Amino acid sequence: MEPWLSGAHAALAPIPRLLRCSLDQSEADIRHWTAGLTEEQIWQNHPTAGSIGFQLRHLAGSIDRLITYANGQPLTAEQLQFLKAEATPGATKEQLIAEIKTAYETAHHFAQHAKDFEAPRYIGRQRLETPLGVLLAHIAEHTQRHTGQLIVLCKFAYSSDR
Repeated sequence: MEPWLSGAHAALAPIPRLLRCSLDQSEADIRHWTAGLTEEQIWQNHPTAGSIGFQLRHLAGSIDRLITYANGQPLTAEQLQFLKAEATPGATKEQLIAEIKTAYETAHHFAQHAKDFEAPRYIGRQRLETPLGVLLAHIAEHTQRHTGQLIVLCKFAYSSDR
C-alpha cells in the first residue's frame, strides 16, 4: 500500500505528511527499480534523459539544497560543487543509495519539526520568496518527478538486457 494511504506519519500536519509519504514512496521505488542493475547500467547515459546515476545524485542533491533553503540558509560551496558534479559517473549504486538515504533522512527530520508554513523562504541567488509550505510541497513533487524519470530509465536498462 502506498504510504499516503497507509496512515503513515498520521501525527504530522498535512504538508510535512505529504513530504514524508512522497519520500517514502520514492525510496521504495528506487530500491525496487534499481535492485538488479549493474554499475554500468546505472551510469549508462540515455540520449535525452541522462543516466540513472544522475537521477539518484540529483534527487539527493536537490533535496539537500532545498532543505537548506527551508532552514533559511544559503547554499554552501560544497553544495554548489555537488550540483556541478551530479552527472559525473563514478559513484557506486550503494554510494548513490546512501546519498539518497542521508538526504531523505534530513528531510524527514525537518518535516517532523516544521511549523509556520506561511513563513517566507528565499530560493537561489535571486532570493525568490516562497512560503515554507509551498517549498516543502515542491520537494515532494520534484522528488516524484525525478523518481518517475528514474523508473523510466530503469525500464530502458532492463529492456536492453533482454
